[in-house]
Amino acid sequence: MNPGSKKYFYVIFVLLVALAGMYIWKTVAVNNLQKEQESRRLQWVEITRQTITENTRQFLRLAAIPLVWAIKAEMLKENYEQINEFLIQFVKEPHIKQILVAKIDGMVVVATDKKMEGAAFSTLYPGEYLEKNETVVADDEKGNILIVSPIMAFNRKLGIFFMVYEPEKTALDAVH
Repeated sequence: MNPGSKKYFYVIFVLLVALAGMYIWKTVAVNNLQKEQESRRLQWVEITRQTITENTRQFLRLAAIPLVWAIKAEMLKENYEQINEFLIQFVKEPHIKQILVAKIDGMVVVATDKKMEGAAFSTLYPGEYLEKNETVVADDEKGNILIVSPIMAFNRKLGIFFMVYEPEKTALDAVH
C-alpha cells in the first residue's frame, strides 16, 4: 500500500468518525428536545385540568346558592314536596349524582335517593358537614365534588344542602 492511499483511508476514517459523532450528538439533542416538549405538554395538561376543576367547583358553588335560597323559603313553609321537586329537576342534570337536605338535627328530610330519607346524615356522610356555616366545596375519595351549604333562616340555621357531583372524565384524564 502506498503512502497516499494510507492517507486516503485515514481521511475517510476521520470523516466516518466525525459523521458518527455528529449523528450521535444530533440523536441525543433530538431526544432531549422531545423529552423537554413532553414535559411541557404534561405541565400544560395539568394546568388545564386544574383550571377546569377549579372552574367546575366555582360554578357548582354558584349554582347551589340560589337553590339553597329556594329550599330555605320552602323549609320555612314546611313544604317538603316542593323541595323534592327542586331536587328532582336538579339531579336530572348530567353528572349530578345525588342531592339531599337535612334538618338541623341531622335527619335527612328530602333526598333524590328515597332510601336516605329519614336516615341520620352522619350515617351517610361525615357528620362534620352538619356544622358548616358557609358553602363548602370538597372532594371525596372517589374524585367526586361535594357541595355543602347551610340553609339559613333570618336568625337560625334550618339545616344543610348536600350535593354530589361526578366530574366528567375527559381526554386530559387519560394523559396521566
